[in-house]
Amino acid sequence: MDVQKRGRRFGGINISALIPYFLLIVILIIMGVYQPGVINFNWLNRQADSWITLALAGIGQTLVFMIGGTDLSVGGLISFTNCLAAVYMPESPLGIAAFSLGIILIGAIAGMFNGLIIVKFRLQPFIATLTTWAIWSGAALCILSVDGGDVPKAFTGALLHKFGSVKVSLILLILLGIAGVFFKVSRLGIALLAVGSNEKGAYFGGISVARTKIAVYMISGTLAACAGLFRTAQVSSGSPTAGDAFILLSCAAAVIGGCSPATGHYSFTGAILGAVIMRLLTNLMVVMGVSSYMTSFLQGVILILSVCISSFTVLFHNRKKMEVDV
Repeated sequence: MDVQKRGRRFGGINISALIPYFLLIVILIIMGVYQPGVINFNWLNRQADSWITLALAGIGQTLVFMIGGTDLSVGGLISFTNCLAAVYMPESPLGIAAFSLGIILIGAIAGMFNGLIIVKFRLQPFIATLTTWAIWSGAALCILSVDGGDVPKAFTGALLHKFGSVKVSLILLILLGIAGVFFKVSRLGIALLAVGSNEKGAYFGGISVARTKIAVYMISGTLAACAGLFRTAQVSSGSPTAGDAFILLSCAAAVIGGCSPATGHYSFTGAILGAVIMRLLTNLMVVMGVSSYMTSFLQGVILILSVCISSFTVLFHNRKKMEVDV
């Protein structure tokens, strides 16, 4: 199986990969019309704090999509880690660091559990992660039944800190984009493409399908826990429903980012741009005075259009392949 040939192009250009860039340019132009001069470095710094949470969840969802799965538990994990941090995080710097690492470890274990029950019990990813979403959401409610909690200022300051004039969130977004380039050529990145393309072919090619799936779900769980920590720092409180919106939004970020298991295309940068687009769309609707209900509608329309374009690309690839084979 030649994984490298899966990313065929339309006229030398991968249409799916261009979707997030096109949408981002359109939204920025419209924002520039409604708010001239608002888009600058300070604006970018402020917005990065709201982008990082969804970007982390979107990257995890992208990787899960690429192996033919889905991870609904990200919403429950974000809610759980948010409530846990808001209620139990200690005040001392050392305690904050240890507690944060513990939360990230919980995310990794939760992701590993998802992978294990999917692989060992052959459960559908949708059903398995829906179940674990309910578990983590219930655990969040046990910790905090209503919005509240008290987040240490040292923790909030650390995650919302600036290095010079650049926010930590913006630096992390850039580092995540760079990390994605190296991940794609890593052993796990190549195995992920192989498993997503053809599980049986990957298995007979010497790739451990089970380990690959478990590793991908572990990464998704880890990133969801990190997203929960950033969410906590941003709002300085906890909520048992904090992560619910991230279930759909993380899927949207992955799809809009150009993730396509059929063509083998995905990128961390695409998922980040997908997250940015979803957040900017919400901001744009507020500026334009559009109802929040219409915002959800437009998000759905953009998601559907992205799926349609991706499907068209796949159909075109398959048709060209058939013509070449003939």
